[in-house]
Amino acid sequence: MPCQISCMLKKCRLSLKHVADGGTLAEEVISTIRTAQAFGTQKVLSDLYNGHVDASRRVNAKAAIWHGFGLAIMFFVIYSSYALGKVINLLSSVVLTFPP
Repeated sequence: MPCQISCMLKKCRLSLKHVADGGTLAEEVISTIRTAQAFGTQKVLSDLYNGHVDASRRVNAKAAIWHGFGLAIMFFVIYSSYALGKVINLLSSVVLTFPP
């Protein structure tokens, strides 16, 4: 479980790094919009921004797999303990009903 948390944190940090880089690029482009328009670099700059967005999306997809795996384990433990409690309750009622 600690490995899963470590992997989730790494993925979140990497995703936030990509989002921050994309935000920085967008801020620079918006502040120099006249220059971008004058030189016709809108397509190049939008491709750079889309690269950051796509990288963040890929990292988030991988993090979602780890997150789903962790939730599956958690719910398995919860429902297994509930079922075990029911079985123990059933067995104890059977033993109490039929004394030796």
